[in-house]
Amino acid sequence: MQASRALALLLLMALAPALPARAQVAREAVDLSVVQRIREEGLHRSQIEDMARWLTEVNGPRLTGSPGMKRANEWTALKLRSWGLENVVVEPWGEFGRGWQSEAYAGRILTPFEQPLHGQPLAWTGSTPGTVRGQALAVRVTSTEDVAGYRGKLKGAFLLMEEPQPTPPEFAPAPRRTPLEALLEPAPSPAAAPPSEAERQAAQARMRAEREAQQALQALAESEGAHAFLRISSRSHGVVRGGGAGSRVKGDPEGLPQVAIPREQYNMIWRNVQAGVPVELELLVESRFLEDDLQAYNTLADLPGTDKKDEYVMLGAHLDSWHMGVGAVDNAAGTVVMMEAMRILKTLDVQPRRTIRVALWSGEEQGLLGSRAWVANHQDLHGRISAYLNVDNGTGRLRGIWNQSNEKATPVFEQILWPFRDLGVVAVRHGNTGSTDHMAFDAAGIPGFNFIQDPIEYGINGHHTELDTFDHMLLDDLKQAAVVVASTVYALAMREEMMPRKERAAATSAR
Repeated sequence: MQASRALALLLLMALAPALPARAQVAREAVDLSVVQRIREEGLHRSQIEDMARWLTEVNGPRLTGSPGMKRANEWTALKLRSWGLENVVVEPWGEFGRGWQSEAYAGRILTPFEQPLHGQPLAWTGSTPGTVRGQALAVRVTSTEDVAGYRGKLKGAFLLMEEPQPTPPEFAPAPRRTPLEALLEPAPSPAAAPPSEAERQAAQARMRAEREAQQALQALAESEGAHAFLRISSRSHGVVRGGGAGSRVKGDPEGLPQVAIPREQYNMIWRNVQAGVPVELELLVESRFLEDDLQAYNTLADLPGTDKKDEYVMLGAHLDSWHMGVGAVDNAAGTVVMMEAMRILKTLDVQPRRTIRVALWSGEEQGLLGSRAWVANHQDLHGRISAYLNVDNGTGRLRGIWNQSNEKATPVFEQILWPFRDLGVVAVRHGNTGSTDHMAFDAAGIPGFNFIQDPIEYGINGHHTELDTFDHMLLDDLKQAAVVVASTVYALAMREEMMPRKERAAATSAR
C-alpha cells in the first residue's frame, strides 16, 4: 500500500511540469474566482438529490416512445425554464417508431417444485392471452435447417433458445474506485491484431445465419402457438438484465412475449429439461404498444453568450432509459449532473462569451438515435460548436476526461481541470471511448468528449438491470461531477479560440 501511494504521488508530481511545456498551444485563462463560486454553489446548495429522486421515483423509467419518456421531456423542460434558461424546447428529431410499456407480469415454476419465476418482459414484445401454462422446451438452432426439426413440437411451449451460462463466484471483485495509477498510466495498446477481411466476413456470415435461424424459430413458434420465449439474464446473482427484442414498426405483429429471467433460474430449468425432468410454467404478460405519436424528442435549453453568442459549447446526457429499473445510474445520473451544471451557472449569473447549450437525448439506448439525428438536423451549426461534453458512465465521481485522440485538446483540459485535483480529477487520457452520445459529434468532426468516471457498480449491477434505482446513486459523487462540468463548460465558453479540432476534422471543415 505504501509503495502504491508513493507511486501515485510521484505520478501526480510528474504531471505538474507538463503544463508549462505544453502551454505553447495556449495558456488557459481559468478564472479561479468563478471556479470557487461554482464549487460553493454546487457542493453546498445542490439540487441534485431532489432532481434525481423526482426523475427516477416519481417519473419512473423512460423508454423512448413511452409515456415515461414523454413525462421526462416535459419535466426537464419545465425545470430548465423555471431557472430562467432560454430557448427551452422539447424538439422532435424524427420518426422513432411505436412506443411500448409493460403493464403486468407474473410467473411461476409449477414443477418439479413450485416457486416464483422472477422476470421482466423485453421491450417491444407481446402479451400472453391471459395466464397461460405449458412445458419448458430447450431448443438449439444455428441455421434455418435446425428450425425444421422443431416443427410440430412448439404448441403451448415456453422456449429456451440460449445456452446456460456459468455463475462463478467473485473471488477478485473489480475495483469500485479507479486506482490513481490506472488513471495516469498510458492507455493500453490493442491486445491483438484486428481480424483479417476473411475472418471478418466469416464472422458476419455466422451472425447472419444465427439471426435468420432465430427469426425463423420465432415465426414457427408463433404459427404453432408457443406461449413465450424465456431469455437468460446476462448478470448472475439473481439480477435480471435486459433490453428490447420486438419491432418498433407501426402495424407490425406484436410477436410472442420474451421474458428475461435470472441466470440461476434459467440454468436450472434448462438442466432439468435436458435431463428429461418436466418443467411446467405459468405466465402472465401484459404489454401495451403506443402508435399515436411515432416521433421522438430531445430536451434542449440555452444560457446565452455575449460577444460570441453565435458559437456554442454543448453539454449533454441521455435522458432515455431501459425499463428494467428506473434508469437511475443509466442515465438519470448524467442527466441531473448536466441540469445541475446549468442551474449553477444561471444561479451565479455568469456571463459566458459563447452560448452554453444543454441537450438531453432520447433514443440513446437504441443506437445514439437522438443525438445523431440532432447533429444531422443542425448541420448549419457544426462549424460553430466549439465542443460537446458528455456524462454517461454511471454514478461515480469524475476522474478526468478522454481526449478522443485529439492531441491538441489535452493541454486545454489539463489546465481547465487542474483546480479539481483535490476532488480526484487527475487525468486527461489519450485515446477513445465510445458507445455514447459524444460519438455523434465526433463522427461529424465536432470535438466531442466523454468524462472518465469511477465505475462503482455500473458494469456489475447498474447497467440495464432491475437494480438501476435511486438507492444506487451516489449523490456526493454527482455533486462533484456537476461542479466539474459547470467549470469546464464555462472555461470553454470563455476561451478566445474555439476548441482545437482533429487534423482530419479541421481539414474537412476548411473545404
